[in-house]
Amino acid sequence: MALISAASIGLLSLTACGGNSGSGTAVSEDCEEVRTIGFSHPIGEVDFVNTLKNYAAEYGATSECVEVLLDSTIESNLESQRETVESWVNQQIDARVIWPTDPGAFAGLQQQAQANGTAWLTYSSHMDGQDGSVGFDNEYSGNMVAEHLDGWLDENYPDGTDGITAAITEIPSLPPLAGRWQPVAAMLEQRGIEIVSLQDCGDTTCGRQVADDAIAENDDLRIFIGTNDDAALGALGAFLASDIPPEETYIVGNDGLPEAFEAIENGTHYKASAAIDIQHLARSIVDNSLAAITGEGDPNNESPYHMVTLSDPELLAEMKAQFQ
Repeated sequence: MALISAASIGLLSLTACGGNSGSGTAVSEDCEEVRTIGFSHPIGEVDFVNTLKNYAAEYGATSECVEVLLDSTIESNLESQRETVESWVNQQIDARVIWPTDPGAFAGLQQQAQANGTAWLTYSSHMDGQDGSVGFDNEYSGNMVAEHLDGWLDENYPDGTDGITAAITEIPSLPPLAGRWQPVAAMLEQRGIEIVSLQDCGDTTCGRQVADDAIAENDDLRIFIGTNDDAALGALGAFLASDIPPEETYIVGNDGLPEAFEAIENGTHYKASAAIDIQHLARSIVDNSLAAITGEGDPNNESPYHMVTLSDPELLAEMKAQFQ
C-alpha cells in the first residue's frame, strides 16, 4: 500500500513493526501486511489532543505492523478535515477514527470508505453505520464536576453563596462536549449562582482573555468551569494576576493535563480536573481500529474519567505519571 505523504497534506506519522521493534519510523521488511490507521480530531491546537495523538502513534509503533496517521486540523476547520479524510479514502487505508466537525459533511466519504473495505470509527461522537467507536462519557464528567463543586461550596461557603458568580467556557462546534458543563450550569442555577459569562473557548489564550474580562466586570467572580483544561489553565493565569484569594476560588477543567495536576497539587485556585485516562484512550484508538479491521475483539469502548483533586494524592500522582 502506498503511504500518504506527510509533507503534502500536513500529516504526522509514526510506524513500526513487531512488538520488539521499539519506536522505529520505517516499516520493517518482516511485515507481511501493514495496518494503517488514520486519527482525525478537529481541535488539534489543544494540548491534550496533541499529547493524545503522540501517545496513539507511539502505541501503534509498539503494535504489530501498525502505522498511525495523524490529521493536522485545528479550530474545527471543516475544509481542512475533509481534505485529510478524503486523502485517506483515496489511499484506502485500513481504518480511520474521526471526530467529524460536521457529521453530515462526511456521510458520503464514510460510504465510499466502507465500500472500499475501510473501517470507519468515530471519536466522542456517532455516525449511522459506523464500524466502531472511541470516546468517553461527557455527561458523566459534567455530573461528577457538579457533585464535587456542590460539596466544595457547602464546605467553603457554609453561610450561603450569595454574592459570588461563575464563568463557563463551551465549544459549540463540538456538541457532544456540552455534557461537560450543562449539569454544572444546572447545579449553579439551582443554588442561585449567576453565570456571568458563557463563552466559546478551548485554549489557554482565550481562557485567559475570558477570565480577565469576567474578573474586570465582576469582582465577585469565584467559579470558572473550563470545557477543557486548556481553557481553565488560561483562566488560572488571570486569577493568579488578581487579588482574589485561592481559597475562595474554584477552577476546574476537563481532560487532564500535567499543568492542571501541578496547579491542583500546589494549592492554587485550580481545585479539580475531570481527567480522562489518556493512555487507555490512546490505546483504544489503535485497538478498536484493529478489532474493526479484523473482526476480532470489541471495536467499541469508553475510556474512564477520574476526578483529580488534592484530596486524593494517590490518584493525582497516578494521573501525573501518565505524562512522564
